[in-house]
Amino acid sequence: MNARLAHLYQRYIDNTCTAAEREELLLIVAEDPENELIPTLMDGTWDQVNSEKLVFPAEDAVLYNILTHHQESTIKKISWYRYAAAIAAIITVVVSGIYFYQNNTNTSLIQSKTADIQAGKNRATLTLSNGKVINLDNAANGELAEQSGLTITKTADGQILYNIAASTEKKNLASNELAFNTITTPRGGKYQINLPDGSKIWLNAASSLKYPITFGEDKRKVELTGEAYFEVAKAFINEDKGLRKPFVVKTDKQEVEVLGTHFNINSYADENRTKTTLLEGIVRVTSLGGQHTSSILKPGQQTTLINNSLTTDAVDAEEAIAWKNGYFQFNESDLGSIMRQLSRWYDVDVVFEGRSPTDLFHFRVPRDQSLMEILKIFEINGINLKIEGRKLIVKS
Repeated sequence: MNARLAHLYQRYIDNTCTAAEREELLLIVAEDPENELIPTLMDGTWDQVNSEKLVFPAEDAVLYNILTHHQESTIKKISWYRYAAAIAAIITVVVSGIYFYQNNTNTSLIQSKTADIQAGKNRATLTLSNGKVINLDNAANGELAEQSGLTITKTADGQILYNIAASTEKKNLASNELAFNTITTPRGGKYQINLPDGSKIWLNAASSLKYPITFGEDKRKVELTGEAYFEVAKAFINEDKGLRKPFVVKTDKQEVEVLGTHFNINSYADENRTKTTLLEGIVRVTSLGGQHTSSILKPGQQTTLINNSLTTDAVDAEEAIAWKNGYFQFNESDLGSIMRQLSRWYDVDVVFEGRSPTDLFHFRVPRDQSLMEILKIFEINGINLKIEGRKLIVKS
């Protein structure tokens, strides 16, 4: 069997294996994830990556990412075969749709008669300043409402657009009216909104954004709970003098001030830390508790706020916005943090029975898969799971 594994693995690396051979390889790895030959083969692959600039097949770029991170991390080599098993399961789910599960049918989720739970989708409600609530799930495409000269439109691909005439904006500013709308996503929902200034905001599940229907003359300020990705448009207080109008995002723990940039904020109530990740431009993050400490971020950096303590580190920014691009991406993530993401996206309650497993996981998969498909990754790595209705039980 090992000779066959080595043969198939080399053909896979050379990108010469057939679809049937590829599926056979993945099934062999999934069937015996503790085979000591697996880390040996992958270590050899790493040597090829360094010396020969090996390129993986496009659909398996995730394997290269796993392998690269493995070599750079401090994870013990003895744990590596668990990642090999996980990646085999992932690729099998994504590409071939063929599964191989552990033989323990008493705990295997595949034996469950519970209906599979589907991934989240575009779902949100829009609460206007006059109290009117619009269910965006059921609302027809086209114009939804008009407010103080602004038209609010829902597009076919699930976006909310604001259109405002220059004369109307000047009139609203002169009247000093302060009216706010709020867009809210439930668990199992997401949505994109384009604000009147041209800024684009993507809301993750279980999040809300409160914003004025017309921004003030000196700054643009919104309030966020949950998680959102921002692409802030440039705006000017005085364009002739080059004076830009700052954009401020306030959460219950911090404020982020920008002029025009791309960044992500994760500030869920059930997380013990608030993370702000910058992809483009410059932002200033200020804590609202304690001594109001501040940090200025550069692209590729992330602030973490824990108990009024603000730290800044270089990170993989793509992990922070994977959700916006339609993926789950976990880089050495513990099971608790992973399950909180699954809980929000699949609208399930997660319960740990016994001690929470200490396993760390490193993988990337599309978020449009069903919950059962995602959970197979953990089950094949020895995590016992059970679904009861919309309750997911993790057993130690």
